[in-house]
Amino acid sequence: MNSHKTEGIAGLLAQFGYELCDDINGADVVIFNTCAVREKAEQKVYGKLGELLQRKRKSRFLLGVGGCMAQVQKEKLLRRYPEIDFLFGTTDINKLPLLISRCNGQAADKKDRVSISQPCRIEDLPYRRRSNFQAMVTITEGCSHFCSFCIVPYAKGLMRSRSPKEIIDEVTEITTQGYKEVLLLGQNVDAYGRDNPEYGDFAGLLSQVSKVPIPRIRFISSHPRDMTISVLEEMASAANICEHLHLPCQSGSDRILTAMNRMYTRAQFLALITNAREIIPRLNITTDLIVGYPTESEDDFSLTLSLLEEARFGSVFVAKYSPRPGTMSANLPDDVPTEVKEERLQKVLRRQRQIAREEKEKLLAQEAAVLVEGMNRQEGTLFGRMRDYRTVLFPGDESLIGEIITVVIEESSTGSLKGRTLQPLKTPERRGKKGSRCEERGSR
Repeated sequence: MNSHKTEGIAGLLAQFGYELCDDINGADVVIFNTCAVREKAEQKVYGKLGELLQRKRKSRFLLGVGGCMAQVQKEKLLRRYPEIDFLFGTTDINKLPLLISRCNGQAADKKDRVSISQPCRIEDLPYRRRSNFQAMVTITEGCSHFCSFCIVPYAKGLMRSRSPKEIIDEVTEITTQGYKEVLLLGQNVDAYGRDNPEYGDFAGLLSQVSKVPIPRIRFISSHPRDMTISVLEEMASAANICEHLHLPCQSGSDRILTAMNRMYTRAQFLALITNAREIIPRLNITTDLIVGYPTESEDDFSLTLSLLEEARFGSVFVAKYSPRPGTMSANLPDDVPTEVKEERLQKVLRRQRQIAREEKEKLLAQEAAVLVEGMNRQEGTLFGRMRDYRTVLFPGDESLIGEIITVVIEESSTGSLKGRTLQPLKTPERRGKKGSRCEERGSR
């Protein structure tokens, strides 16, 4: 979601005469749009700020920091880096032109250069999209679940939904512009509409969006507590909704899931993904895991490892637990040693790599529709994603970037699949009644 917010920042400032720089050394304004979900993300910002401040002391440019770190840390960030010229919160991007203007006018009171509002709305921004064939569209912001380790409700606010009309209008607009894929965004898309019953639910929204003739629809991120059978059935029946579901589990231990305030059990999670695979053939399920949560024992961790065996995820994003100030778990002793966290992380990665490879081998000799995303110039190969979000490498001409083509899978590895191209596919169009299959899905 931060990437999409950054597109909004770029689009807004372009309306006020600013242009993106390829080289930071030529910038008049430098903006950090930050994340505070993981400690590692914060440390990266601190490192970049430290590097940049050395240059700022010798040359004149404006330095701004926004996003989650600004929202949560506020004055602490300014005390640590007094050279920061302005701060803006997670829903204060529209204030950027005013903040920059005040800095250029040498506003004496630094309070005039800070805009940190209580998150209570979704900003309407003129997004300057980085891609001309893949687009992101926000449907919700914030989260109301208060998982014990998560900073999102404090930094982004409670969950709030965007109106269906605004969403459909935006998806329709990008479709007329020739985009091939839309990614519906939210910290918890499954909870869409629960803050405003007039909007309906997420399954209903998916049904509306799928009627727009865009070839591919994806969404992220889902919460197991809120995923419903009706959403899965909509994914199965709509021709242009891709067969990928990112469903963060976080742990395989019921004891740790309870401590995390996740509000589901291991058995419920496994039953959900079993149902999902029965309803959606060839569904690729990916997940997030945390190792080293406070009090996590070897027995707890062994349950996470065994979850990998049972769930057979396509890929896993795994992180070592780091306490986020202001969250419930920050009050607990961080009692799992760093070296133990690292050891557990590596065990998860090693086992998941093997599982991913085994699952990919099932795709050998099959045809797949692939949206070509770019070129690896070192290897001279194109890369793109199948409908199920797996990456495929294949030879081809750069002119295919942005097209949907047919690839025959010939090799599998830990990181990706390799194949050869057959022919470009025509842009899939939705035809017939709900439940019909478009050209792209039928070609597999």
